[in-house]
Amino acid sequence: MLKSEALLEEFIWLHLQPLLNLEPVKRQYFINKQNRSDILGVNPDGRLAILELKKGEGKASIDQLLRYQDFFGKESHQDPNFKRVDFSKKFLLIAIASHFNNSTIDYAQKMIPDCLLLTHEVKQYDNGEYFLVLKKLDNRILSKIPIEIIEDSLFESLPSFIQGYLLDKPEIRERILLIIQKILSYSPDLSLETQYNYSSKEMFFAKFNKKGELLTDKTCVSFMYDPAEETNPKDKLSLYVYLPTIFSMVTKNVKRVDRIRICTDDYTNVEKFEDFYTRCYRDDPCYLNYPLRTTEINEVYKSFQDYYINYRKYMKSRQKLRPVDASDFTSVDSIIQMALEDWSVR
Repeated sequence: MLKSEALLEEFIWLHLQPLLNLEPVKRQYFINKQNRSDILGVNPDGRLAILELKKGEGKASIDQLLRYQDFFGKESHQDPNFKRVDFSKKFLLIAIASHFNNSTIDYAQKMIPDCLLLTHEVKQYDNGEYFLVLKKLDNRILSKIPIEIIEDSLFESLPSFIQGYLLDKPEIRERILLIIQKILSYSPDLSLETQYNYSSKEMFFAKFNKKGELLTDKTCVSFMYDPAEETNPKDKLSLYVYLPTIFSMVTKNVKRVDRIRICTDDYTNVEKFEDFYTRCYRDDPCYLNYPLRTTEINEVYKSFQDYYINYRKYMKSRQKLRPVDASDFTSVDSIIQMALEDWSVR
């Protein structure tokens, strides 16, 4: 039912507390070039929990836990995410897989006797509800949590971090899927790509050349996902569009296409629309200056909204697009449409 190991990891990460009585510490923690630990958590006593997940059989997870236990026992960890961890206490080692062969169980008991081996399954109960169930080796249920099963080709095509987030946010799921469908339907030249940063993940829509290289100024929309951690206790999905704006430098202002955040809770109404320049001077808006100079106009605007309305009106490359006004900045759909149109002429 959970079609990838990555989605299993996403869902367990989002529900560490009800499933295992753990608070999140870090996901995909960098051990070395070849190794990243799946999930790190902390229990109420301050013990570090190291979790390794497998969609199939769990033998490989035992060897990984041995390596990671050794790593965390030797290294000094200054990351603020570890501030609740007491490294003097014995670690909790947890392997979660669809099943464990007898030889794997014997191996785990020999190498790490205190390791907790759990199996996972998605089970439908008599009332029709589906649950992710974690069981001990004796088949007793340790914990379970409701999970929706979504049979949707668009949903299944999305990166696992977006899938996991949407599984946990049914109130906005359909809106986000509609936005993604709107973007992908606009042009066959728009492709979905994923980028993994140190502490965040990004799904973006852009045009690439035949070598798969991103073309300059041809990103249109992106979703930035920041998972819950000690330093960021609530997971967050942010929506950005890419439009021409002003980038403030020490000696001058530079025109460039940059990402602009759409602040919204319901992905329908816009609470705030901010480019980087506006965020820099949020407390001192009097310093904001958006100069626009063409053969027809020489003005300085005090907000990105006014600047872009007139940029679209007076810049020759945008004049074939429909005019926009303040009402276009009030809904997510209209801003997405605005960004798609602007992308088409860049």
